[in-house]
Amino acid sequence: MANINGINSGIDYSVFFGTSPTTSSGGVDLTSYMSIKNGSYRKLLKNYYGSQKQEAKSSVGDSGSKLTKIRSSADALQKKADALSAEKLWETENSVDETSGKTKETLRNPDKLVNAVKEFADAYNSVIDAASSSETKAVLRSGGWMDTMTRKNGRLLNEVGISIGSDGKLSINEDELKNANVTTLNGLFRGVDSYAAKVSAKAAGISRSAAVREGTYNASGTWSETGNSIATSQINSIIGNTNDKDPTTNKARSEAENNLKSLKEKRDKLKKEINEALGYDARRSYESQISKLDKEIKDTESKLTYL
Repeated sequence: MANINGINSGIDYSVFFGTSPTTSSGGVDLTSYMSIKNGSYRKLLKNYYGSQKQEAKSSVGDSGSKLTKIRSSADALQKKADALSAEKLWETENSVDETSGKTKETLRNPDKLVNAVKEFADAYNSVIDAASSSETKAVLRSGGWMDTMTRKNGRLLNEVGISIGSDGKLSINEDELKNANVTTLNGLFRGVDSYAAKVSAKAAGISRSAAVREGTYNASGTWSETGNSIATSQINSIIGNTNDKDPTTNKARSEAENNLKSLKEKRDKLKKEINEALGYDARRSYESQISKLDKEIKDTESKLTYL
């Protein structure tokens, strides 16, 4: 029989091609084959996932309301991180350094960027609070990844006036941030490979983790049928759905697949055009559009996982 515990990572097909002369014909395990054909294999899998209802009821975890709060905080952080790439924040001008007398590039309105970074930091700290107190493993894991990634950028953040506390929260020195090197700021907060883009991706992961867990509980914190329906969908995707096909799910999956294809085509087109873009602002505009498409693609791929 296939390894049920490994269902999410694929079925162990070795049992169907065993060498035992007592159960096989031509290398095929006839017992396993017949169990699939007559439906008993499906029943076994459904019973396995159905048993998780009792496990979920007895396990320690976040309440539905807490998961909603975590998801809301993560969504807010994602928006604040994405907002840092707005063109209006990055208008620059050349000015003369009073100390060295050299010309340097500075932000035309640094207060706008300072306010945007402060809002980002506040949202980040809220997620750190929410994730660190979570009892949902996936949320804790995603929050840990985000904290590790932030600490890896600690030196650059410190250069622009942003420090990381022992509790993982961000603190901002506004004067240092206003006078920070524009190139360093760009590397941290703009573009698909920037620190802000990576935080946005981690926030999206925390939101998805909370949403998946939240979907298995109703408002009172008890089990709902959502988790069981997801498990059924997983089973159907692996061994086929012969008797209980859902036309609504099939239609939603088809639409999501078409949307994913269209998004990837748009992204590929922009990646080709960016090579011909003239000027810094034009390239940044392309990078911003590509970054947004990347996020839409990830969200669509995540949606397809549960269809």
